[in-house]
Amino acid sequence: MKGQTSAPAITATTGEATRPPRLRQRRTPAAQRQAILQAATEVFLERGYSGASIDAIVERAGGSKATVYALFGNKEGLLTALVAQGAETLAASVDALPATAPFEDSLRAIGRSYLHLILQPKRVALYRLVAGESGRCPHLGDIFYRTGPQAVTTRVAEFFRAAAARGQLEAADPEQLAHFFVHALRGDHHNRVLFNPTRMPTSQEIDRHIDFVVRTFLRCCRVADGRSP
Repeated sequence: MKGQTSAPAITATTGEATRPPRLRQRRTPAAQRQAILQAATEVFLERGYSGASIDAIVERAGGSKATVYALFGNKEGLLTALVAQGAETLAASVDALPATAPFEDSLRAIGRSYLHLILQPKRVALYRLVAGESGRCPHLGDIFYRTGPQAVTTRVAEFFRAAAARGQLEAADPEQLAHFFVHALRGDHHNRVLFNPTRMPTSQEIDRHIDFVVRTFLRCCRVADGRSP
């Protein structure tokens, strides 16, 4: 009859009930990629970069080694993708800023997005891991810097260049200005969390820090129309 579930089959040899095998749910390519990156993060942080293996990552993420190699190439490719993911998140938040927004508001929004990114516990742990490994494997430090801090600074420099074109800022050297702004945002909070993970700043401390950085930045970098910030 319709609407009734079929009873478990009975095996002829043992007389025990057997259930039909569960259908394995297929992941979308995006979900599979994210699952691998999540597993890679966990394995890297638990075992260190040198102690991590593709086998361990596949065991945790599911799928196959062939999929990992097809998507990321090798272990270095996984690390590159993990670091780049953060920079891409920040770039998307900068791209979402309306061009008509007050310049000071945009600076504050960048500050909030950046600090939210770099103060995430797993991001801090990854930073700590790469710093520890880079003495033995300098190329890992190059990968981290190129796909993380350098990519972030490049995107902020592009934002400053566009702001200067709109007459919101005078920026003779947008790249140097971006380095100045990003390092000021990182400030002491990142170092304190890096060396003591339990010392996470409160939202009030972060807001006060961003306020100080933005106001100081605007005093140092004259707005094109000459108004006082």
